[in-house]
Amino acid sequence: MGPHICRCSAWDWTQQMQCHLCCYSLITKGEGFQRFCVQHKLKLNRMPNILVTRASLDAVGGIPGMVLTVADSSISHQNHDGLGSVGNFHADIYGPKGIEHLGKAMSFYMRMKGVNLHELQPAAPSEPDAVNESTQLIPEAAVSSAIIQNEAVSITPVILQPGSEGAESQPNKRQKTDDGSLPTGQEQDKAPLAACYICCLTSTPGKFLPQKAKELGVKPGPLFGQLKAGTAVMGKDRMVQPEEVLEAAPAAPVVIIADCPSPAHLPALLSSSAWEPFLHHASSSEAAASKSSTHQKVNCIVHLAPQQVVQMPQYQQWMAGFGTSTKQVVLNCEAVPSAVTLPSPATLQIKLNCIDPKAFPLPQTLGPDSSTAVPTEVQLQQSDSISKLQGSNLLRYNLRPASRVDTVETAEQSLSIPTIQGQLRTEMPEVMEAVERGQAEACSPSEEIPDVITQAGAEELEVVFLGTGAAMPSKYRNVTSIYINRFLRGGMLLDCGEGTLGQLTRRFGRAKVKDIVCSLACVWVSHIHADHHAGLPRILAARAEWLGPDCSALPVFGPWCLERILHTTAAMQPMPHLFFNQAGLLAEPQHEPSQEMQAAVSQVKAQLGLKTLQSLLVVHCAHAYAAILEGESGWKVVFSGDTRPCEQMVHAAKDATLLIHEATFEDELVEDALAKRHSLTYEAVQIGAQSGAYRTILTHFSQRYPKIPKIEKSFLTTTCIAFDLMSINLKDLPQLPSHVPAATLLCKDVSEEGDNIPEA
Repeated sequence: MGPHICRCSAWDWTQQMQCHLCCYSLITKGEGFQRFCVQHKLKLNRMPNILVTRASLDAVGGIPGMVLTVADSSISHQNHDGLGSVGNFHADIYGPKGIEHLGKAMSFYMRMKGVNLHELQPAAPSEPDAVNESTQLIPEAAVSSAIIQNEAVSITPVILQPGSEGAESQPNKRQKTDDGSLPTGQEQDKAPLAACYICCLTSTPGKFLPQKAKELGVKPGPLFGQLKAGTAVMGKDRMVQPEEVLEAAPAAPVVIIADCPSPAHLPALLSSSAWEPFLHHASSSEAAASKSSTHQKVNCIVHLAPQQVVQMPQYQQWMAGFGTSTKQVVLNCEAVPSAVTLPSPATLQIKLNCIDPKAFPLPQTLGPDSSTAVPTEVQLQQSDSISKLQGSNLLRYNLRPASRVDTVETAEQSLSIPTIQGQLRTEMPEVMEAVERGQAEACSPSEEIPDVITQAGAEELEVVFLGTGAAMPSKYRNVTSIYINRFLRGGMLLDCGEGTLGQLTRRFGRAKVKDIVCSLACVWVSHIHADHHAGLPRILAARAEWLGPDCSALPVFGPWCLERILHTTAAMQPMPHLFFNQAGLLAEPQHEPSQEMQAAVSQVKAQLGLKTLQSLLVVHCAHAYAAILEGESGWKVVFSGDTRPCEQMVHAAKDATLLIHEATFEDELVEDALAKRHSLTYEAVQIGAQSGAYRTILTHFSQRYPKIPKIEKSFLTTTCIAFDLMSINLKDLPQLPSHVPAATLLCKDVSEEGDNIPEA
């Protein structure tokens, strides 16, 4: 099977998630996981088992995208009915109660053949009609036994139920919350179940001793192989048993994934008998000493608990119970230092910053944020009884072979902004020369600039591209999302692909992202394909968490089928929202919008200072829309969503200040564009020209173009190419086309990766 590892990846604060790979099983998968794997070349097509520690969006947000895109070489395409299929992919997803809601939500926009959900719950199963048909209930009696057992590993879940009877019978183990009070019964009832996992690798034979075998009369050759395989063979004058010629078998490595998400779960963790085989006993009695001497070693424990729980004395005591030979890895957003999780796009952004610092601001997560960072002495607090290991991205804890067991490797990268930009200026002077030419052209424009731009203030409008790729995240482009920033008024999202929250954090920083999300006026979703809405539940859940009990419902405008997805997902985690069918935003809706929708639209327009908030049917899948936004000051922004070129887009974008149009395919891929109902680069530019749009920005590029698509020079007078995190202020629209020549030179050395990736 090759070497077995426990690879720990702690995403930065932008995602608030962790992932662990252990013996061909994947434990917990949050948003951005597949992009992380592309960046670091992690192959997951041999990971058929997905183990979820809790049914919350920070733990499962990456599962739908992974199932649709990187599961197998047989990844299929999105269909015109809006449903994606998963080809020959097979996956078993295990998790505590609540995981069934994920499966049901996924079934609304993908075909679930080959995907099996197994709900782990310590209590009696729910009524059959309350559970999705694709979910299999694992009853209480089975929870204490292995759910995965093969030639490589045995994995056993330990379910933590807040307020369980076992916890109540040991009041001395109950913990206080932040304000010093014990968790109330109501708080415990609200807390979801959590799952820990004990992963035991199968034992391997000891080292073969050929000289000993020869002494016992065994001839070298096939008989040696039989002894190694555990079969007795005839020696000189008797049968020779394998144990006579093998060293003692090394102890089978054990890894524990411990997720205790709140103080309410701590009593259940402490009282579980599942840890007994592994704990040392601090009693001096002879019986206890004997028991302690036979305990099974745990090589590594990965802690997903928040720092609030990890620092509790009872939790520290539980950690110490495993002995100093067990390495304790703490992975949470407070304990893991700020890190660059996606170095390739961060490096690209640093280089683009040399072209225009305003349009391409530096990622705000490159350095530690003093306002949220935990002091080093807290992160690395040590004691004589606990052997802690600092968690980091791509930390690799080796479990096999025996010569490397318990060794640790790290592969985390750091970036130096001055070094990267200095190398660019030295090694690619042609880029900086193109920048200078572009700046000179921008200073002497040959066209008339619209009054709405010349008269605009610095905080009138900003368009931030959070994702500019099609179908799935790639190394350099996330999936579609655009933030319309109205500054003190708040903002709105046009589409919300997976990882949108992380991209917002990279653009605005850890502290400001809370204000950005909490001041959203609405979210607008163009159509039902997953790359346009899979990040929405995480945004809604984060908003609810940050605003607390007073969180109001956020208006969400989308195709009617999105309502079912959001409603089902909300059963996993609070995410207050008001859903409204996009059809009600059409210029001439078939049915009169409800009074509630009319009130919501009026509220959004008033908050954002909009004269028009309108949708337009386009040519893609069923119920696919474009968006038309007009500000009270006179600007007009039109977003095409996904579409073939059509007359209604030309009409809608007439005299637009900015047209944002998809350009999924290069011009020679006509058949692909027709089959998948997307636009060619040339077609998108023509829509802008025919409509008289002042500026056209192309986006939603096929992932076969890692950084930049090919574009004819003749198109550059009014056209620009979008990059992730590119931020365009209304006042800076005139300079946009001048960026393209330098950006094209900058990206010329990128290899054509992802040629076989399907588009949406």
